[in-house]
Amino acid sequence: MDQFARIEQLLGPKALEKIKTARVAVFGLGAVGSFALEALARSGVGYLRLVDFDRVDASNINRQLLALHSTLGREKAILARDRVLDINPDCRVEIFSAFVNAESLTELLTKDLDVVVDAIDGLNSKVNLIFGAREMGLEVVSSMGAAGRTEISMIRTGDIQDTSVCPLARVVRRRLHRRGLYQGVTCVYSIEKPLNKQPFKEDDFSEALPDHGRSRPPLGSVSWVPGVFGLTLAGEVVKKILK
Repeated sequence: MDQFARIEQLLGPKALEKIKTARVAVFGLGAVGSFALEALARSGVGYLRLVDFDRVDASNINRQLLALHSTLGREKAILARDRVLDINPDCRVEIFSAFVNAESLTELLTKDLDVVVDAIDGLNSKVNLIFGAREMGLEVVSSMGAAGRTEISMIRTGDIQDTSVCPLARVVRRRLHRRGLYQGVTCVYSIEKPLNKQPFKEDDFSEALPDHGRSRPPLGSVSWVPGVFGLTLAGEVVKKILK
């Protein structure tokens, strides 16, 4: 039996063919991005462009699909490619171990993409990606803040202009407004107020790498919330493919 038989049974052969010919880019392969990627690969998306400059470390294991003791220190982009091809050998996978900024986007974003998935943590990179993709006329599905939450019942989807409560979404909206972009970005966000019950340890502080933005304190996180964020992103991507 074909591995996508159940998808064809549910959505129909025409829908499955659209999915198989779709071109999707996933930016950020961490907690949210790895789950989004997993669902897209298992849905039969025919082309995936995967972008992440980071390597797996021990603090990733509690919530990231690519993070295992056996993968510590390895590049997430390479791990992601290998996992996708193990799920769907027919998928065409292109990887970039690159940091997203205004300059790198000239290579990473192309008009032949059907949907762009934003699962980036860094604010400047996130805003640059969203704006750059929309400026090209590309469909964008973006993850807002998943860390610091525990309730999946409070996860929502909607246009960037309709987001509420999420501090990250508020800042992203403001940054995009300055560039003249007010709507047209599908978001996954939570209306749960973020919390951190324990202060971060100095040893856990994320150090900035050259040209990779500012260092920032980590946020507490669990596995199930970013997992649902990522799976929801994948669902929104397929909806856009099938429009």
